[in-house]
Amino acid sequence: MKILLFYFFTLFFYNYITVTESKTHKKDVFTIDLIHRYSPKSPFYNPSMSSSERLHRLVETSQSRHNKIKQLLNYKVDANIITNEGDYLMSVYVGTPPVELFAVVDTTLDLTWFQCSPCVTCYRQTRPRFDPNSSNTYKTVPCDASHCSSLNPTHITCDQGSNQCTYLYVFGNQTSMTRGIMGNDMFSFNSNGAYPNFPSTVFGCGYEQIGIFDLQSAGVVGLGTGPLSLVSQLGYKIDYKFSYCLATGTSNATSTLRFGDFEKTGQNTVTTPFVTKNPQTFYYLQLNSISVGPTSIKVANDIIIDTASTLTYLTPSIYSALEGIVNSAIGMKPMANGVVESVLCYMATSGVLIPPDIVFHLNGTDLVLKGNNVFFEYNGSLCLSIVATPEEGDPLIFGNMGQVNLDVEYDLFSKTVSFAQKDCSQNN
Repeated sequence: MKILLFYFFTLFFYNYITVTESKTHKKDVFTIDLIHRYSPKSPFYNPSMSSSERLHRLVETSQSRHNKIKQLLNYKVDANIITNEGDYLMSVYVGTPPVELFAVVDTTLDLTWFQCSPCVTCYRQTRPRFDPNSSNTYKTVPCDASHCSSLNPTHITCDQGSNQCTYLYVFGNQTSMTRGIMGNDMFSFNSNGAYPNFPSTVFGCGYEQIGIFDLQSAGVVGLGTGPLSLVSQLGYKIDYKFSYCLATGTSNATSTLRFGDFEKTGQNTVTTPFVTKNPQTFYYLQLNSISVGPTSIKVANDIIIDTASTLTYLTPSIYSALEGIVNSAIGMKPMANGVVESVLCYMATSGVLIPPDIVFHLNGTDLVLKGNNVFFEYNGSLCLSIVATPEEGDPLIFGNMGQVNLDVEYDLFSKTVSFAQKDCSQNN
């Protein structure tokens, strides 16, 4: 009997210690700056670039972005694609000693990759490349490692001679590609002067980049849903959560990217589940309908939420119906010749145009896109940041301009995305 009591006491004590340790285990919670490439705070800010040039550039990169996502979904694409395009950049320190790299934040990609030295073929990056030979903590990923098999088989290969895991992404009309070796190293981030670090973080070291690239970016930080994404690798340390709050790109305000379980500070939080498909990378939200005022449009389709695309894309039939009810809400017809092709704009001939709110009716909740965010001003006109896809069967994309002044949280454990109204210009 004493032995039995001792056994139960030992088992209870062990379980108590285990549960207590799991509850009190310190989680990592940290915030870093997100920098819009056209913000005056960007290290690549060009004051000589006109607002017209910036707008045309954003539309151009959004179109390239849409083509890239189509190709990742196995659509046939015959167009030039900017391989590392995106509006928001983040700083990440890689290696020992650490090297600061500026990379595009991408919620539609799992693989984090940077251009590395020495290079076989590389684009002319404006800042120094990462050299793994100069890092004391860099290691290559062997072929039998679990992270090697985490990539889509169409993108992964193995160098049997050196037992190194390698990757290859080809885009557009087969003229753009990035190829490299999978490695792991120390990652650290500047979080208000503190530098949380994460050893053995897996990423791609790109030795061959051919085609059209953004010369300002060192690569891409993948925040997709797959096991290789940065948020999945940090995993339980950040409770499988990350969030961002995007300020307008032309303001002096700093947008933020947060990892971990932060207290929500926005108003009117709404939550919707996301679904994953094959390939397991994108965050799909179920979009049931769209409304402006009392008028609603049936959608019944999934939409991919994307931080790197400026514009939101709807199929031509849905977009045409939306244009009609927006015209009615504003009370005037759009400009015959918009400020840029495919973008709907209205000229304020007298007084001030008040942009209407647009509501996305998602699975289980309604997301209000405030008119001041989903519309933008340009040379005295008011323009809608939603455009039509080229084809009726193309994927729907929820771009970053529609997400401005929303606190957006992703929870990979519960598979939900939450939105809260917030003035993101007050981040700092």
